[in-house]
Amino acid sequence: MKIFKMIRNKTLILSLLVLSACCKQSGEDEQQKGYYSQSLFDPYIAQGSIFTREVKNMPLAKNSAAIAAYMPKMPAEYLPERFKKTLVTSLNTTSYNIPVYIVNSQDPQQEYANFESKDNRVIYKEDLVRYTTGRIPLPKYAQPAGGGDKSFAVYDSATGMMREYFHAVKDDKGTWHFSASGYFKAKPNFKDLGKDNFAMQHTTGGSAVVCMLNPLSQIGIAEARKGEICHALSFTIANAGKGFSYPAKQGDGTSTNPNAPLEGQWFRIDPNIDLNKLKLRPFTLLVAKAVQKYGGYAADKNLFCHAFNAEHPINEMAQGKPNTWEKGGDIYEKYNGIDLNDFPWHLTQWAPVDWGK
Repeated sequence: MKIFKMIRNKTLILSLLVLSACCKQSGEDEQQKGYYSQSLFDPYIAQGSIFTREVKNMPLAKNSAAIAAYMPKMPAEYLPERFKKTLVTSLNTTSYNIPVYIVNSQDPQQEYANFESKDNRVIYKEDLVRYTTGRIPLPKYAQPAGGGDKSFAVYDSATGMMREYFHAVKDDKGTWHFSASGYFKAKPNFKDLGKDNFAMQHTTGGSAVVCMLNPLSQIGIAEARKGEICHALSFTIANAGKGFSYPAKQGDGTSTNPNAPLEGQWFRIDPNIDLNKLKLRPFTLLVAKAVQKYGGYAADKNLFCHAFNAEHPINEMAQGKPNTWEKGGDIYEKYNGIDLNDFPWHLTQWAPVDWGK
């Protein structure tokens, strides 16, 4: 019996060692291919920030009800005729959102690319030149989001440097040329990010008009699979009022309507509403519950319709996996579609400008 037990234990130990080696080799193979599958959302790296602040006690602006009434009507002022009566809210999955590449500059297998800019928004700011140009860690498969913005972000887990780029175009030699950039220097592995940068702002510059870490207010793939979003959400508004509201650092709204909210102005869904009774589409219900608990803000304008932003699927697609947001993808099938056109803007409530500053 002792001999059998010893042999059995040795066999178990050997099996565990083989399994560990296989897992390690698999991880190394993935790194050598340039794939970085670390999720920003599970666990959520901005825990403790303004994005996880609950909004049940949020004060209301004097014109909150008027803003809520105007929001579902606003897109019709900017949409082409064929969409005016049918489109209010959409979801950005591969265009006009911000792909994020998690890199590790201490990894000897890490790939790099050169970044250059001749734009005045970059070249006259010494820290932007220092931190966002030159040789930057980036996987070869990286590409910006589709659409005119051509944005993406590069977050270095080794140093904590969080870089974001706007209108980035790669030339034939592999050099990236960009129009604007922003950064925040966190601790390695983004430890204490929410404590060190509660407002989720860039130190200098930005890849979006509000100059915030907007990728962290997108709908995470891991969250959609799990069925719960545990942070505030940003969206692109059809148009915003002139000015901006904390935590935004600037805005580009052009609307003169007094009930057009400002970029950065926080909103929620009335906490007294039972969302389960509204017969919302399943994916809309997921988004609405997050907004009801954590709120949201407009991060940009598009002169089209309101659009929430999802995590770009590029890191999974680079591994040969299907686009999770498209028909046939696991998230699309889980919710029987990802149409957000029934988002209940009329039930939203809006905070006073600069709430929480």
